[in-house]
Amino acid sequence: MLSDHKTTNRYLALFTFFVSLIIYTLTLAPTASFWDAGEFIAVAHGLQVNHPPGAPFYSIVGRLFSMFMPAEYIAVSINFISALTSAFTVMFLYLIVVRLVREWKGNPDSMDMMDKIGMYGGALVGALTFAVTDTFWFSAVEAEVYAMSMFFTSIVVWMALKWAENFDKPYNERWLVLIAYMFGIAIGVHLLNLLALFFVALIVYFKLKEFEWKSFLLMGVGAVIAFFSVYPFTIQMIPTMANSVDEATYGLIGPMLFIFLFMAAVAYAIYYTHKHKMRIANIIAISYAMILIGFSSYSVIMIRSIADPPIDENDPETVEAFISYLKREQYGATPILKGNNYNDQTGQIDRSEEEFFPRRYSPAPNHLDYYGRYNSDWAFFWDYQVNHMYIRYFNWNFIGREADIQDTGWRSGFEEPAYPDNPASNAYFFIPFLLGLFGMIFHFSSDWKRALAILALFIVTGLAIIVFLNQPPYQPRERDYAYVGSFFAFSIWLGLGVTGIIELIKQYANNRILGYAAVVLCLLASPVWMGYQNWDDHDRSDRYVAPDYARNLLESVAPNAILFTNGDNDTFPLWYAQEVEGVRTDVRIVCLSLLNTDWYIKQLRDQWSHESAPLPISLSDEEVERVTAGISQWQPQDITIPVDKEMLQNAFSEDMNYKEAIGVKPDTSLPLLQKGVDFEMPVDSLDDEVTWTLYGRFYGQNQQGDRIYYLQVQDRLILDILQNNNWLRPVYFANTVSGESQLNLQDYFRTEGKAYRVVPKDFGAGREGHINPKTFTDRVENFKFREWNNPDVYFDENIRRMLSNYRFNFMSLAMTYREEGKIDSAQYWLKWGEEKIPFRPSETNESLKLLYAVRYAQVDLHDDAMRLAGTAVEDIKEKLEKNLNRFSDIEAEFNELNQQLQSAQSRGDIRTQREIRPQLEQLNSDAQQYLTAVRTARQSLVLIQYTYYQGDNTEEAKALSEEVNMLMGSSFPPMPATKEASEQEIQRYGID
Repeated sequence: MLSDHKTTNRYLALFTFFVSLIIYTLTLAPTASFWDAGEFIAVAHGLQVNHPPGAPFYSIVGRLFSMFMPAEYIAVSINFISALTSAFTVMFLYLIVVRLVREWKGNPDSMDMMDKIGMYGGALVGALTFAVTDTFWFSAVEAEVYAMSMFFTSIVVWMALKWAENFDKPYNERWLVLIAYMFGIAIGVHLLNLLALFFVALIVYFKLKEFEWKSFLLMGVGAVIAFFSVYPFTIQMIPTMANSVDEATYGLIGPMLFIFLFMAAVAYAIYYTHKHKMRIANIIAISYAMILIGFSSYSVIMIRSIADPPIDENDPETVEAFISYLKREQYGATPILKGNNYNDQTGQIDRSEEEFFPRRYSPAPNHLDYYGRYNSDWAFFWDYQVNHMYIRYFNWNFIGREADIQDTGWRSGFEEPAYPDNPASNAYFFIPFLLGLFGMIFHFSSDWKRALAILALFIVTGLAIIVFLNQPPYQPRERDYAYVGSFFAFSIWLGLGVTGIIELIKQYANNRILGYAAVVLCLLASPVWMGYQNWDDHDRSDRYVAPDYARNLLESVAPNAILFTNGDNDTFPLWYAQEVEGVRTDVRIVCLSLLNTDWYIKQLRDQWSHESAPLPISLSDEEVERVTAGISQWQPQDITIPVDKEMLQNAFSEDMNYKEAIGVKPDTSLPLLQKGVDFEMPVDSLDDEVTWTLYGRFYGQNQQGDRIYYLQVQDRLILDILQNNNWLRPVYFANTVSGESQLNLQDYFRTEGKAYRVVPKDFGAGREGHINPKTFTDRVENFKFREWNNPDVYFDENIRRMLSNYRFNFMSLAMTYREEGKIDSAQYWLKWGEEKIPFRPSETNESLKLLYAVRYAQVDLHDDAMRLAGTAVEDIKEKLEKNLNRFSDIEAEFNELNQQLQSAQSRGDIRTQREIRPQLEQLNSDAQQYLTAVRTARQSLVLIQYTYYQGDNTEEAKALSEEVNMLMGSSFPPMPATKEASEQEIQRYGID
């Protein structure tokens, strides 16, 4: 069966490819996803410019995959790139394990059967396990660069081992040249692939040299030089040099001429070294030329930016802007080896001197609070950056994951699950981890040279990235995708662990049946079990939430609107909807996080985007540069914007007046600009002026105790647009925009679907915005909710949180109808909302569910109210009891320690006092946390009791009251004892 290695190896490799491809195809996202996927699809389809440092080769491939597709299949065709390249990565991992075994076992055709079983079986288990790991599978089913980047990493590792097999044959250098070309192309996808260079260097070294420290260190220095010659020298410094030479020669040697001369110099180096038979130098020169050829995909960035496409991030059409784009200057500088750092005494960043290896460098107030928990940078580095931001992710992939909730931990399966209803609660019982650990030990004992190369790959794609990224706390999303190369390396060892098990069987039993049985058992215990555990939370085959969310938000606004959005998750799906599906291209999307940059302000001011005219921004280029130089202090003050009603009357009825008012030439024939878009209310009913107090963002207090406020660049630009728009173009805030970014305008908000329109009318509605039921329902009736109510479709925490946002809208609409005495309409929209977005067992926000139940009760839908409340009551009582018990335990521990402290004080024992005080502070903090949880649980039970009283289930309400009071004791307020008391407490909560 396994006699012919070439045939067997080919078929097993194809087997891993097709199995993984089938898995990824079945779970592939049919459209755009949240985060970067929407941007990548939109950019690839239109060959536009995505966020720095760009991915031009990925965009080119994406364009090829999508250019002949109908609009409805463009997204899935680009998503399929990830599935295809991921399947190839799995196949190459299989081939890599086979080649590593051959390094010490020799020619497979001369192996005995047990060795073949170990080699093929280990390669299968390692490859298929990696195929279903949490992180890799996540990237394999959406449009992201990490799948393609891993493909290039895997092929580079395989090519290095292929060269090692042929290193003593003629023309073996072609493999090294091809590897260099792969590095060059991969630069146009993601820079992570370059880290495989150190693996290649070790493979080459151990084939050409016998180990001794001097040559080994020289190899290490050479690998570092080679790495820096590509990054940052080639990628960043050459464009910088081109710009410097252009300035130094006053344009005589322009950037293009400099690049041409540089490439001519490389070509001459190839010619010279070949002519003089300088073999190694010639290989280096050719390899560098291949890297430059691959890197040339970046020319697409400048070419397309010059065309001013709708998505043109950083506007890198000049050499200076292109350099800034490559250096990611938009995101600021992160200190790595030296920089300003946190001072434990002052609790602030010390700007007076720089420290070595700064880890706590961010001046953000919430980051400073977090840094204060640690007594040193090393403590923060190991506890947060290494443990929380790497080891936790590693454990997710090879031990198990607790849930999909942000910052959640890992679980093995030997303990009770903390989130049993969460689809991402997956346990592997340490099996993949132990196989990998054993494989690493087995590899070092069998072939320490190649094992060292794998270790280098494992470290530089794991711990080295941690050092380089230097991440501050409170990341907006999980970052496990950054370390997928490290998980790839460990999966190689996982496969070799199975090989090692077969080796042990061979030594002690040498039985083929046992060998086959061991491989089958490992297949079932690792990839099959992991695939079973991970399938439900990686299956996106019916997930349409992101594009539907984008369409719903765009359809919420009036024609020719200006729509302020929050950040990536708010903006990228909207870009996808406009650029790919052509949805509401008249709307101008303004991403507030980008509105802090000069290039974006100038684009909005100067350029059209489809049918959307430039925005009314009054700032000149010089003023833009000055405003974006940094945040500025702000004194709270009243802002007044006049409302010219006569002009608005004309603009809303006459073509020419409106076009001239918004700065559009009279001969423009775009239908959406034929006349202005009114406020769907009489102009005479608008206020004569809009006046409100703009406080700004709170920064802190000065030495005198006065409060300090500031405005971000985006705040000043929002204000400038409002002041210069003259109320002509509809202006909206997405309802996910933070309160701080809404500039205290909430009294002038009218809720229209998923957006707040700024109307020159003081509604006095406050935070939730005024609702005109007709306007609101006209928008909502056009919404899409594809598969949102399908219980078999997995929604992660980010989506579940977004769904909650919709429910608040439904409840606000229902309460508006209730206030108008239209109970039937209130009932209809509450039930309609739950039908479209039902509550799921995996949702942990019980308070929102109970609030919905209260709203049901308030519109006389008592059966629905008690149905929802009944699904939460037992869990909340259980949480209450657990938190009470924990609070009591902490209280007892605190009292005991406090007595020890008093005893130490009486004895004058300073050392013991110093040891006890931090413990007391921590216990006090923990106690406050559990006390808050107890109060929250009690409030939730009050809401449940309210639904009982409103539904005339008085006995159940009183029984719940007695049970809770008995649990909580006399230290806490008792539950309401009557219906009237229940209603009074609900009123105190502000939800009457």
